[in-house]
Amino acid sequence: MDPDPNQNQDPKWEGRVQVKLRGPTAEEAWSLLQGFCTLDKWVPSIHTCYRLEGQEGQPGCIRYCAGPVNRSDNNRTIGWSKEKLTAFNPLTRSYSYEILDTNKGFGSYSATIRVVSDPGACEEDNGCGLEWSFVADPIRGWTRDGFVECLENMANEVARRVEDQVNK
Repeated sequence: MDPDPNQNQDPKWEGRVQVKLRGPTAEEAWSLLQGFCTLDKWVPSIHTCYRLEGQEGQPGCIRYCAGPVNRSDNNRTIGWSKEKLTAFNPLTRSYSYEILDTNKGFGSYSATIRVVSDPGACEEDNGCGLEWSFVADPIRGWTRDGFVECLENMANEVARRVEDQVNK
């Protein structure tokens, strides 16, 4: 009898991080973050990001992103991925994407980035939130908690860069 290919497989990882942006409204933050092929402006570890196929902001658009994956080796190891935009919704200020190909150890990976209004923000504070959620196969060389922590660090870096841009 052939073994069941679905047995003994690790379950999918799911997670979501949320960070607060102080100053920018949701509309201001979204105007900066909505560009699917501009990730290199907001994520410090991404040194290049550009469109390979399709139209910016249209499902089916494919981007190429690359940058160092391990600072301990003096940035010699370059990680790259090809990612496909699967949904784009300016009304909910969100987009979703999936990794098509990569050298970073990912199998199946899909994520959604969403800019949300922060109902708890003070009138003078403005502010909004950034949510980054994902569903992925377990990632080679990572724990789920370690990956979530990395994603949270990236989201905080994105928030800081957006705040700097809006508040300058």
